[in-house]
Amino acid sequence: MGVACIDPIILNELINEILVKSTILSSDKSFVEGLTPRQAHIVMLIDKGCFRNGDLAARLGIEPSTLTRLLDPLVKNGVVSRNLNPDNRREILIQLTEYGLGMLQELHGKMLHVCNAVLDKVPDSDMDQVEAGIHALLHAFKQTTFHGI
Repeated sequence: MGVACIDPIILNELINEILVKSTILSSDKSFVEGLTPRQAHIVMLIDKGCFRNGDLAARLGIEPSTLTRLLDPLVKNGVVSRNLNPDNRREILIQLTEYGLGMLQELHGKMLHVCNAVLDKVPDSDMDQVEAGIHALLHAFKQTTFHGI
């Protein structure tokens, strides 16, 4: 496995185009009213799961204290709940509220719309190759950690 024949600039352009077209970097607003792009990312990461504070911070690549500050407005606005773990009262469990699950559903719907708009531009004859490439890139991203960049 390696970078043998592929110019990493192409992947860089793809990632940049995704960020630009999804407006993730282009404004302080996200797809969903009331969420910043960073908050939208946190909501999508939490999804329907339940995380310990430290585990979610690690997934985001940030310190737990930073996560606490990022979550404060989400808790205040009823998007996320923080509760003591009944099995270990020293741990805080984080999950989406019903309101947060509604925002998640809206985020998924809007992201699906963006993805469908892009895939509609792919010729049918290339669709199998594109799907295989997306699966390979997704697997590679999930296996890669970025520290100190």
